[in-house]
Amino acid sequence: LKDSTLNTYLADNSKLQFKTSITVPETFAYSQPYWLREKGTLGMYKVDDRALRGTPENEPALEAHFTLNIGSALIQYPIPVVYKWNDPVDGERYRPFVVLPQVFVNLKEGVYIFANEEAKDIEVVVKSGKPGLKGTVKLELPEGWKAAPASYEVELARKEQEATFSFKILPPKFQSTGELRAFVTLGNKTYDRSLQSIEYEHIPTQLMLPEASSKVVKINIERRGDLIGYIQGAGDAIPAALREVGYEVWEMKEEEITPENLEKLDAVVLGVRALNTNDRIGFYMPYLLDYVKNGGTMVTQYNTSFRLKTNTFAPYPLTLSRARVAEEDAEVRILKPKHELLNVPNKITQKDFEGWVQERGLYFPGEWDSNYEALLSSNDQGEEAREGGLLVAKYGQGYYIYNGYSMFRELPAGVPGAFRLFVNMVSLGNEMPEAVKYGHNQD
Repeated sequence: LKDSTLNTYLADNSKLQFKTSITVPETFAYSQPYWLREKGTLGMYKVDDRALRGTPENEPALEAHFTLNIGSALIQYPIPVVYKWNDPVDGERYRPFVVLPQVFVNLKEGVYIFANEEAKDIEVVVKSGKPGLKGTVKLELPEGWKAAPASYEVELARKEQEATFSFKILPPKFQSTGELRAFVTLGNKTYDRSLQSIEYEHIPTQLMLPEASSKVVKINIERRGDLIGYIQGAGDAIPAALREVGYEVWEMKEEEITPENLEKLDAVVLGVRALNTNDRIGFYMPYLLDYVKNGGTMVTQYNTSFRLKTNTFAPYPLTLSRARVAEEDAEVRILKPKHELLNVPNKITQKDFEGWVQERGLYFPGEWDSNYEALLSSNDQGEEAREGGLLVAKYGQGYYIYNGYSMFRELPAGVPGAFRLFVNMVSLGNEMPEAVKYGHNQD
């Protein structure tokens, strides 16, 4: 970019220091991991430059090349340009020099769920990468979706200054899944990159610049019941997903799992691997099974087949296995098309198994008592059918459901069919309140 010829003699044990300024051309690529620059395919990054493939990290964004003339020999030193600062606690610190856009635009959520035709407020955060920034922030929406206002003017005086803009998003009447994109226009150039920083003491700071986009999902869905009890296991985002479709979710602490409190619930859900991670689950499992017997609905999500904290977690014998269906597009066969869980309040069809992510399910039960009904069957290519992924048993006046399908992945990803199926699970055995209706059943 710039040459500086000093023709300076290097004295013994004497430091030579000089300053120079350069302007980074706009043609320089942004500093994000090379394997994320282009959109990949399922399970595969896309890297067109074969020379980069397999390298552990990017080449330095800038290098300074020093040439020393020692006697008759020329010795060259390529030195990466870094940013250096002094931390009051950690002392001298370094991080790679990076090339970034003039402005960043971030959406606060990766998925926005619309369970009815009401508008939602979506916030967009604009961060300046330079002083004196002036531009316009807009949204790009799928067909049938609307945003108000159409745009905002952005004016940020200082570098790294932020401003938040709220758009009211109106979904279509029909079921729809698409991508919402945010971007800022400066002059005749458009910027659509968000900024994500990964900082740990044991590795260099990593910056990622993904597109500023989120998934928007309008689901045609009906629900029954209102208050869901949720008992966490290894941790998942299903409580937030249930709230998106109108449920009140009580994330119950151990001391709150009492017969009196369970009576207030329309359904209770055990989080993923609750039987593996909750040391006291064996003590209050009798309360949960009595709740079912007295007319409640209980949904147990997947658990591993080893290190169970209790072997008594179901009303009838049930043995877990290591069987799974790893292919997210594996065919799902409906074994009991007339069963209430697959019809009320939402009619479940093959269409509801489209667009799933990462997998179908895992650790399906391998053996179960005849009191259970297997509702679905699926398998990876070349493997035998797995029919234990969704089991339902009537127990006393209530229903016990064991679900190995990966709802903990599908609901946070905004998969409409998974929402409809899971809502059917927690709706089982509940009456439809006249005032509660979200959308319409899918034909």
